[in-house]
Parts: sequence; C-alpha cells; structure tokens
Amino acid sequence: AMSSEAEWELWYWPLAGRGEFVRLMFEEAGVAYKEVNDPQPLTDKFKGQSKVGWPVFAVPMIKKGDFELGQTGTVCRYLGKQFGLFPASEADQFRADQLCTTVMDYIAEGRLAFHGKNHYETYYNQQEFTQPYIDYFIANRIPKFLPHFEATLRYNNADKPESADSLYCFGNSLTYVDLCLLHVLRATESQFPDAWKANISSYPLLARFKQQMESRPRLKAYFASARCRPFEGNSMM
Repeated sequence: AMSSEAEWELWYWPLAGRGEFVRLMFEEAGVAYKEVNDPQPLTDKFKGQSKVGWPVFAVPMIKKGDFELGQTGTVCRYLGKQFGLFPASEADQFRADQLCTTVMDYIAEGRLAFHGKNHYETYYNQQEFTQPYIDYFIANRIPKFLPHFEATLRYNNADKPESADSLYCFGNSLTYVDLCLLHVLRATESQFPDAWKANISSYPLLARFKQQMESRPRLKAYFASARCRPFEGNSMM
C-alpha cells in the first residue's frame, strides 16, 4: 500500500528527457523524491520487460510503496492532484488535460525528428538520414506549436495588465500544466537555440511566462543545483 512514510521514487535514465517533467512537479511542490537512475535495472525491467507487479510500459515511472505509475502526462496529472497543482473547475481540469496532451505530442514529435530511420536506435547512427526530418520540424512544427501555447496563455490572461508578473495557463494559480509547458519551452530553447531566437520575439507571453517560471524560488534553486540533469543535446531530451 501507499504509506505516507514511503518515499517517492522516480525511475528514469540519468538525463533530463521526459523525466524532467516529473522532477519539476516534485521540486516545485517541495516534496522529497529519490531517483532510480542505474541503467541496468531500468534496461532489464523495461526494455527486457522483466518488471513484475503493475505493468508500466516505459519510464518515467513513479513509485511509492507498491503504487507505480507510468506515462509522463498521466504522472504529471496525478502528482498535480496530489500536490495541489490542479485546476479548480471541472472544465479547466479537462482543458488542462488537453493542453498537457498537446505538450507531450510536441516533445514526442521533436524526439522522433531525430530518429527518422529507427525510433529506438541512437541519433548518432542515423544523423545524415534524419536531418531532413529535423529541418522540417524546425521550419514547420515549432512555428505551429508555439503560437498555440501563446494563444492558451493569452486566453487565460487577457484581462491582466501588460506588466502582470504572474501568467498562468489556468486561473490565477500554478497548475501542473504550467510546469509541463515550462519544460517543453526550455527543451526547445536548448535543442534549437537559433529557431528559438528567431521565433520567440513573436510570442511575448511565452517569453514572459518562461522567465517568471524560471525565477520561482524552488525552481530557480533546482535549476542551479546538481540535481538538475543536463539535456542530452539531441532529441529535445
């Protein structure tokens, strides 16, 4: 059972990747968690499918006692509800679900652009083959997703003054999907610095939102700490 004494565990590779969405939930909530990063058990349990108990298809996985849960968006929604980072109204809860799913679609597309030949082979074995997919993603997909995210912020913050220092996706308080959006913006900037510079001036709310989120005290401390894993340098991971 899930006892309150049991510590949260995050099972994920020792890199930013999709695990970063989950780390931001724990870090912003100030909830202790332990990382299980050793590649061997992760490979055996998930790639080798030797995991017992509740079936989880792939990491990231969270675990507390014998409660285990996978799927990045689902994990973020669950932790959002546990940690009070959840929209108040039912309508906004489902809208947040929609936005979270779109964020996960975006990073999945970004990752696959680097794996045009084989989704699971390293990028470095298919660099030349997959470059056109990366170019297409930069030219056609980043300019499709960023304005959608900008429009979401505009919809919720339309009645706030230009100088408002708290932009949120829903209502007037932080929710899990703000953290998900923050991560995907950071991943875009890290992976595609030139495209980011070329695009972001068109999206002033996104730029302000990212800056505000990164200066929240717990997140700021986390990003400056050794706990914060570096981006891998390919695949938005």
